[in-house]
Amino acid sequence: MVVRGFFSLASALILSACQHHAGPVPAVLADADTATVEALKSSLATAMDRAQIELGAGDPTQVPSVVVLPPKPSTFETQSPAMPTVFDLYMDGETCLAVRQGSEDKIVLDGVACRPHR
Repeated sequence: MVVRGFFSLASALILSACQHHAGPVPAVLADADTATVEALKSSLATAMDRAQIELGAGDPTQVPSVVVLPPKPSTFETQSPAMPTVFDLYMDGETCLAVRQGSEDKIVLDGVACRPHR
């Protein structure tokens, strides 16, 4: 009887120890309205130290990543070696984050509503 009680208590302690904040989870935009997309673009442009950005193909309400296209070549360039920058979207609690692939830089997306990706 004492042994069974000990194992029950130990099991309960082990299970409760595993219940902690899981950290960021993959996310998608909650809505693709103009205000949300502009807030996303503004946050990413600031993080990339650019005045404005253009998003690549893809639906950020369905896919948990966003592609930022490189600046267009100037009038004197015919080609550019610049590559797109990819950000993965995450939620950490109620906060929406973009994490830059390759550098793992985290950007808080103010004014952007996200929801967990299924």
